[in-house]
Amino acid sequence: MNLPAELAQGKPRHPISMETLVEKVWEDWGIGEDETAEGVISGNWQKIVGKYLSAKCAPVNLSKDGKTLQIRASSSTIKQELSFKKPEVLKQINKFKKCQKVAQLRIL
Repeated sequence: MNLPAELAQGKPRHPISMETLVEKVWEDWGIGEDETAEGVISGNWQKIVGKYLSAKCAPVNLSKDGKTLQIRASSSTIKQELSFKKPEVLKQINKFKKCQKVAQLRIL
């Protein structure tokens, strides 16, 4: 992640406002555009695993192909509980737009 290309190349030479800089960075990085599957999962984590488990585990990331979700668990007990609930968790994840490809959970 770098400065927008036109700013990194030395253009413009005059000072620009912070607002302009932030807008250009957001545009270049795609911030605020289409939500990713990871964002959907993170934003709906409590709905996916329930209030109790959502406080004790969290999604880490999706594999490059979008099929495997890594989940960090706070203890071996939570890991075991998530293992038992894998089919249910996957079903909940697959209900969300952009998340239908998720087919596996890797619990860390």
